[in-house]
Amino acid sequence: MTSRPALIARSALSLALMATPIFVHAQATPPGQAHAAVPLGRALSGWAGQHGVPLAFDPALTAGRQAPALAAGTTLEEGFARLLDGTGLQAVRRRDGSYALEPAAAVPAPRGRMPALKVGGLTQPAFRYSEGLALEADYLQAQVAGNGDIGSMLRINPAVQFDNAQLSSYTPGDISPAEISINGAQFYQNSFLVDGMSFNNDIDPGQEGSPYRLFAAPGGSQALALDTDLLDTLTVLDSNVPAAYGGFSGGVVDARLRRPSDVLSGSISHQITRSAWTRYHIAEADAENYANASSWGDGQPEFDKAITRITLEGHPSERVGLLANFTRKRSTIPTYFYSSHLVDDYGREKAMQRRETTQSLLKGVWDVNERLTVDATLTHTPTENQFFRSNIRHAGIRIETGGTLASLRAAWTTDWGTVTQQLGWSDTEQSRDAEQDDYMTWSRSTSKDWGTTALTLEGEFGDIEQRQKRLQYKLDLKTDALQAFGGEHRLGAGVLLERDDFRYARLTESSTYTTPARTSTCTNRAGVTDALTCAVGTTASGWPGQYLTRRTRYTTGEIGFDTETYGMYVEDDMRFGPVSVRPGLRIERDTYIGRTTVAPRLAASWEVRDGTLLTAGANRYYDRDIATWRLRDGVNRLRYNSERRTSLDSDWTVGTQASNDTHFDLDRVGYADELMLALRQDWAGLRVNLKAVNRRYRDQVIKVQGRTLDQQADDPTLATSYDTWTNGGRAETNIYSLTVQPLRNLAWGGTRSTALLALDWTDQRSTLPEYDDQSDLFYQNPWIRYDGDFIRYRDLPPDNYNRPWTARLSTITRIDRWNLTVSNLLRYRAGYRAIRDTGRNVLFDGEAARVWEQQSYSPALTWDLRLAWEQPLPSSAGRIFANVDVTNLLDKANAYGESSSATRTVLYETGRQFWLELGYRF
Repeated sequence: MTSRPALIARSALSLALMATPIFVHAQATPPGQAHAAVPLGRALSGWAGQHGVPLAFDPALTAGRQAPALAAGTTLEEGFARLLDGTGLQAVRRRDGSYALEPAAAVPAPRGRMPALKVGGLTQPAFRYSEGLALEADYLQAQVAGNGDIGSMLRINPAVQFDNAQLSSYTPGDISPAEISINGAQFYQNSFLVDGMSFNNDIDPGQEGSPYRLFAAPGGSQALALDTDLLDTLTVLDSNVPAAYGGFSGGVVDARLRRPSDVLSGSISHQITRSAWTRYHIAEADAENYANASSWGDGQPEFDKAITRITLEGHPSERVGLLANFTRKRSTIPTYFYSSHLVDDYGREKAMQRRETTQSLLKGVWDVNERLTVDATLTHTPTENQFFRSNIRHAGIRIETGGTLASLRAAWTTDWGTVTQQLGWSDTEQSRDAEQDDYMTWSRSTSKDWGTTALTLEGEFGDIEQRQKRLQYKLDLKTDALQAFGGEHRLGAGVLLERDDFRYARLTESSTYTTPARTSTCTNRAGVTDALTCAVGTTASGWPGQYLTRRTRYTTGEIGFDTETYGMYVEDDMRFGPVSVRPGLRIERDTYIGRTTVAPRLAASWEVRDGTLLTAGANRYYDRDIATWRLRDGVNRLRYNSERRTSLDSDWTVGTQASNDTHFDLDRVGYADELMLALRQDWAGLRVNLKAVNRRYRDQVIKVQGRTLDQQADDPTLATSYDTWTNGGRAETNIYSLTVQPLRNLAWGGTRSTALLALDWTDQRSTLPEYDDQSDLFYQNPWIRYDGDFIRYRDLPPDNYNRPWTARLSTITRIDRWNLTVSNLLRYRAGYRAIRDTGRNVLFDGEAARVWEQQSYSPALTWDLRLAWEQPLPSSAGRIFANVDVTNLLDKANAYGESSSATRTVLYETGRQFWLELGYRF
């Protein structure tokens, strides 16, 4: 019998062989795009041919030039402008309707390229179906970079909301990527792609917060903390997403790495910030504790953060280009070993926390001929975060995430369209490496003298490894424009084959030891010395020594499973005069849940008149599956309780094996249904986009106890109070957004500027718990009292990733005579209500109803500024550059929540912070 892995491999090979006869032009094109970077001459000829217009030009004008990608829905004129951007050429329309390629002599050539917001303007055609927002390299390079992560670059996007604590004064030294929610979905329900390949963390992305857990390690939604410095485009698809994309109910974040430069070039830079350059906003009641911060979560009053980037690129031959990059992000955070309230009594010893991400990337592009391009990318991006526990010796841990991603893509341009094939492999982890495998509770003694009570604590809970290996194959077919049935058609179809291997392993045996007893020696009758669980040293009670008599033991073991995913899609982008319609269908099936999902997609637009576009759509998107739902089933069985010994010479008794506390039994895939309506209007030199999106989330995965579902534990190994996951979550969100952008750069006083204004209003009608939250109340949905009214529990408004409305303004100004670019990003986030349980009950219809209350927070204004200066060196020796970033320029004290302590003090975002980057390019 043929195995499933072999079947996948054979299927992929068969598809590749079937595509070979038409596999004539590799075009590094994401699904839904018409062209990718190919020789400029061929791209121009093909573009004119698709639109049925003659184009005349001297081939010498385009020799050696490459063309960038074009988005689907691009008009003829917009396409010419995009293909010729930065070449000094222009396509001139003649009286007979034909075009000629000529040098743009009449257009003054600027001394430096003007960074622009590439969203709906002349240089970035608007998506015909209002799919989302695309940010190109010029915009990305002009922004306040911060940690240089993908999430932080999306602050201008009106469909994106952030974690309330993302800018917290308690974590200014962290470097982890910002988590985002798109259109009200959970932050782990987005699809993250780099050059078309997924880099989602599907192991356990909801495991945020404390790094100290018995059976798990914290992680995030992105498996790789990719740096944005090498990106050519960063696109968020948030509505009317084409059928080529799946595995999300929020949105698609599509990052595209740029091609290598035509000439040998490179850069090196070093960027720094530190606590001395940072203003903290801490509640007065917490100020002393913050200054004496210890371990994780107490604050980071001291830190040094640095980012080093080295890039080298060029073309070793006419048709082969290489791009190599090394980026290291490092932060050191010294805090006190003893808890903040104990520092004065026990000493000011410090221990070091560290955060580090290292990215090593190599991209190669081979333009085999004018029809075929092959590119390959290899990136190794591990992240290591080191922590320690306050008051506990030998309790250091290293959380290891990230890993390796490799992709190979080949695309062929035929006489009828394009064929793109991609093969990707990744190996990522979410693991813990402990300084010590065992955890001990001693009596305080002369040899164990660091305890702060009558007890002294030591050790950790052993090593855990969680791995995700992914092998993915994609085939995409796109036709050129076909004339049929009175209209123009561009057909698209594709296949997805994917295999994922998930593993959870406890690598080391670990025990937690308690209950010390008296001893005068640590050597038993056989002459064996117990140096681990026995210690000589006078205790507080006068014992000459002590040994530990009880333990809970965690054995080594592994839990794992494989899944296969099979998918296909088909769509037809049709145009009948001013009306465009794009019906599509995506079908997927995986072996994890075992269900076939059918996701219809429909988008339509009507060009009412020149400059006015009306768009509508109805779509379904299906959730990602999270491996930990199944990996936790059986993990607790690795534990043995209540083992003991009566003397140093006696053996440990065999304990009672713990019951399984988690059961996996999901049979449905969560989904989101979307309705959208948008209007784009060009008016008075501005492009205005108004969009409304309604999302209904159904069958969302939540965690409840089996008895809440009236499911009895019929398995003898299953605990009576076991947890399970069910598809009981549901929510609805309405998002209204408005973007306004000048159609042309604004020139004044020798400067050139561009801007984008983005506003959004979000109405989330219920709280959707994360899959790791205990959600029995959500499932039971009892009556509660909130804000003076009696409502159902599910109708509580969410208090995270949910600012009611936000206004964003991004501006970029180029001052050529000073070689200076000034960028601003202003964000005004409306005040919001935090929801909390008071612990009190009142009677309602004869039953107890829990009382919930709200805490209101004021609006938050943030102004981020970048000053980017670049100076050419004599004799073409390259350029030096300097970037000064200032976040929260006005040093606003923006509150985002309150602490969980008894005093419930207000928490604030970080105040004004300076970054400095110095570098050299050649």
